[in-house]
Amino acid sequence: MAVIASPKLQLQADLTNRPYGGGWWPAGHGVDHELQELIRRWPADQPKILRYSYIHEGWDQSESAVPTRYRTRTLVLILSDRSSCRLLMIPPETTASVAAELLGEASNPHSTWKRMDFVSTFRS
Repeated sequence: MAVIASPKLQLQADLTNRPYGGGWWPAGHGVDHELQELIRRWPADQPKILRYSYIHEGWDQSESAVPTRYRTRTLVLILSDRSSCRLLMIPPETTASVAAELLGEASNPHSTWKRMDFVSTFRS
């Protein structure tokens, strides 16, 4: 069952499940503001966020075929218990229905989706 900290953040109970421990759909008010909001809204029952980084966009050549505006990113959080959590970061301009689908799968510990299923927000 996903823990919901806000309408835009959904987490798995076990944050280390792969390919993601949850999903985040920021509002698009700038990365610095959004990350501060994520840290502020992080569930109190989870280890605190100490550091974060993005997986470099070019690390997987298969992503290069996805136009940038449709490409998701991976945010890696380093937590106070020395664990890490990979969050699927959904572009702010993604439609609500697509974002809900991606958040649902990223926070579902029984999802059968592979990482490539999460790369693009484009739906025909």
